[in-house]
Amino acid sequence: MPDLNEKQLLVARNESHLFMANIAAKGNLKLATPLAFFEKNFNVSYEELGCIGYNPNSEELTAIIKIKRSSGYNGNLCSAGSHEYVRFYVDFGGGYKDQGYVGVNVHDIADTFDCDKNLEKPIEFAVRMKLNTSHQLCSKPLLPKVKAVLSWNSIPPANDPNLTQPGYVWGNVKEAQIQIKPLKLQVILPNLGHILETSILNPNLSLNNIILNNPVAEKQLADVKKQLTANKVAFSELIVDYKKVKANVEPQRSGFNFLAEAINIKDKAAAINAAQVFEENKLDFSGALANLIASKGNTSYEELGCVALDYHNEALVATFTAKKNYGYGGNLCSSGSKEYVTFWIKDESTNCQWVKVGTSIVNLHDIPGHSGLSYSAILPYDFSKFKLPCGTPRVLKVRAVLSWNVEPTGLDTPYWGNTKESYIQLAPKKWVGSSPKILVIGGVSADFIDTALGLTLNNAKFEDNQNPVIAGSRFMGKISIYGVSAPYAGMKYRIKVVNMDSGASSYVNEPLVLTGYDSSFNIVQTTITPDAANYYTYQPYQLNTKSKLALFSPGTNSKLNVIIEHEDGSTDSQVIQMDNTLPYVSMRINDEGECVHFKKGDVILGKFSATDNFIYKFNLAVNGGKFTELKFEGVPQAIGVGETNSLVRTVNVVNGDFKVTTALDKNCGNITLVMEQKTIVDSASMASPVYTNQAFCLKD
Repeated sequence: MPDLNEKQLLVARNESHLFMANIAAKGNLKLATPLAFFEKNFNVSYEELGCIGYNPNSEELTAIIKIKRSSGYNGNLCSAGSHEYVRFYVDFGGGYKDQGYVGVNVHDIADTFDCDKNLEKPIEFAVRMKLNTSHQLCSKPLLPKVKAVLSWNSIPPANDPNLTQPGYVWGNVKEAQIQIKPLKLQVILPNLGHILETSILNPNLSLNNIILNNPVAEKQLADVKKQLTANKVAFSELIVDYKKVKANVEPQRSGFNFLAEAINIKDKAAAINAAQVFEENKLDFSGALANLIASKGNTSYEELGCVALDYHNEALVATFTAKKNYGYGGNLCSSGSKEYVTFWIKDESTNCQWVKVGTSIVNLHDIPGHSGLSYSAILPYDFSKFKLPCGTPRVLKVRAVLSWNVEPTGLDTPYWGNTKESYIQLAPKKWVGSSPKILVIGGVSADFIDTALGLTLNNAKFEDNQNPVIAGSRFMGKISIYGVSAPYAGMKYRIKVVNMDSGASSYVNEPLVLTGYDSSFNIVQTTITPDAANYYTYQPYQLNTKSKLALFSPGTNSKLNVIIEHEDGSTDSQVIQMDNTLPYVSMRINDEGECVHFKKGDVILGKFSATDNFIYKFNLAVNGGKFTELKFEGVPQAIGVGETNSLVRTVNVVNGDFKVTTALDKNCGNITLVMEQKTIVDSASMASPVYTNQAFCLKD
């Protein structure tokens, strides 16, 4: 079909939800947009995947999404907007396996221009998802393939790596190969198990205390440390290794450290020493030095592809590709070399000057057998000083500088690497004042929890990944609280929990583990404990990048009022409804305990029950027969006899009876009862469905 014009594209955008909701009956739709447009997969007029990558240290898959237009995203920044979803698949050798999906909230952002009068589009967003994977020893690289599928306002179908299901209207697909961080401990020492067991059972004891006066254990731990602390490969050894595999690694690359020292230290002795080392390895020092000086912006070994902002978790993300198998300073069992990515930002608030944000480091190694590995550099950053209310979107220009084995000091790479610029859009400022503020509780934005009932509202999402939350959900298990934090660093707060059913109250006083980063931007964790009056101390941003304030387990079915208190008497609160009762489902049929009791065409009689405080829906389905009668609490249900094999009802407590007429052409069958709850578990995900089933065999 011919391409749609701008007006027609916007109409198609607005009609997308109708098509997605009625794919099975699309022939009955009366749309202004031709059905052929929706049936043609992956239109990139509005959004497009730019790059995908992986950070071995944080074990996170990343994808960068380019938002190309100023409208077509269901509303401005003060509205709910819409979502871009990315589903990841990973192939470890047995085919692509579904890893789940993550999303980002996007909006209509009017066209604006940067300090140089350039249009601030596309705006680039990064999404990140933890990859749960096993690890191999460093002697054998683990290099899985990754596929990312982008879809606007519709979650990509699950378990569909070949994209055979309908509904991929807006978005696209990207593939890449990544490297999993290896295990460097290659020898299991006989006494190490006892040491680890003692450490786990006594978390307050340091390893040094555990091995005190135990010379054997001291030596074993020293050996382990030696294995884990990989050394740099000597230059001469590296040259020999590269010759063995016939790797054409230039002298200015393999001997970079010597050359850089000769250039930067300005020490005649250092230059003479470097020249001697090159001569000993039969390499031309002067030629290598000249080639290094001329190599500024060389992308033959590594190259940046994208740079963007993780909108919901406030981190800058840059993806780059390691293009070659060799030239990175040693194999995975060595320390290899470092790729430095320095981030800069610029806008009118910085007088249109570039401001350095920081540098992230990713370790690279010589790895044979690939045609390019995709990596991501991730840098948390506190953007609060740049944020404005939703009525004034803030778009910034960001620049990433990639540099191999030496940290860049300016806006350009000194030798190997390149630069990349893009535009990022910040989340709006949600709070102005000096009193405490709960932003997220139980994994959900406080804006999407009913202030009186404590139940989730329509359009609620899990804040860390934007996965949907069922409206009217309660909370089970651990309750996490996030809020305004870094601006109050050094001040004290405490969390009071009031049981609104019983009137009892208490303060949270459990140790709190926070995630931050060190001076090298490695992920670190810090544990803080409250004082005698149950006050915690707000931590600076670098120790608490997630702005986490509390984590506790109420263990109740009551309605709770959770209150943050400052020492000056100011407070903020949020009501949440708990539900810690596990659901129960049961079913029995008249098979008298013998699965071959029935003949083909027999009628099976059964009873079922689904009980929980907060059922979302249940599904009763049969394979190998058809329902011919169904009753809830003795009341007959219309089931479309001969037409329907399953039934869905939204109720709270279900008890029922059924009759199934078995098939004449099947040898076996199964009756399944599945129940879903409106319950958030551990502030992280919706409760998994519970189910029971009864299998039956059929005789002629």
